[in-house]
Amino acid sequence: MALKIRKLAFALGAEVTGLDLKQKQSDDAIAQIRQAWVDNLVLCFPGQDLGPQEQMAFCSRFGELDDHRSRPHWNRPDFPEVNIVANKPVVIGGKTLQVLIADKWHTDMSFSVRSATASFLLSKTLPPIGGDTMFANMYRAYDALSPSMQAFADTLEGVHDVSLAPDFHRYTPELQAERRRNHPPVVHKVVRLHAESGRKGIFAGGFLRNFIGYTEQESRPLIDFFNTHSTAYEFVYRHAWKQDDLLMWDNRCTMHFAVQDYDCSQLRQLQRCTLFAPVSGRFLDAGQPAAASTGMA
Repeated sequence: MALKIRKLAFALGAEVTGLDLKQKQSDDAIAQIRQAWVDNLVLCFPGQDLGPQEQMAFCSRFGELDDHRSRPHWNRPDFPEVNIVANKPVVIGGKTLQVLIADKWHTDMSFSVRSATASFLLSKTLPPIGGDTMFANMYRAYDALSPSMQAFADTLEGVHDVSLAPDFHRYTPELQAERRRNHPPVVHKVVRLHAESGRKGIFAGGFLRNFIGYTEQESRPLIDFFNTHSTAYEFVYRHAWKQDDLLMWDNRCTMHFAVQDYDCSQLRQLQRCTLFAPVSGRFLDAGQPAAASTGMA
């Protein structure tokens, strides 16, 4: 079968069929997928029953895999490049993995100086109903701002703080302290230029605490505006998961939100790989070592 690309929504999202991702893809196929990803921001590869090694092999064709060294409580013991996203503790190889629930609009790893480039999430166990994920197009959100607001947003830098994670309150005090040590606050521009598309997008989300030069109280109304504006229905695609869907999305120009519209007594488990981005932010405290937030030794 030939690779086929079909748009899923007006705002963003496309389906890619005609590939068996268990097999090594040609350089031409990878180039086509990459261009479709840049053009559509979110790609769905349906019917891909991949093991962790197979998922890693495919994902690594697009960049450097995060080894999750700074986030060890959610990764597999045998393949640390694979995170487990589940609403219940999962035991793999004798290791109990922590719950991970992302019920807040966010961009993966925005609390790092190397925020994620791509995330790949593969559905393994789904509840019978619900458990969707929503994605927002941050290009369209920026383009819809007034010229005056665009000019103001272009001047802003935001502080991203891991303690604002949606499930941070569920951690033990020891784990909270570890997370803060591994991920001290970082600063990113609120408007970022995409390296491949050349387009500007808003970089906000649930980890954004305040703007440089402004107090948290002063910042909050504008943070709320950016997040509410960016997630208006005309900028959003809602993905209804099917078994063995593999989603690939661009964290440089999207936010996402895991909808808690399902029976939480049912297991929802997905496996994720993430790609590091080049350094795009800086530590709020200039004395922080680079390894603390990147996860790299």
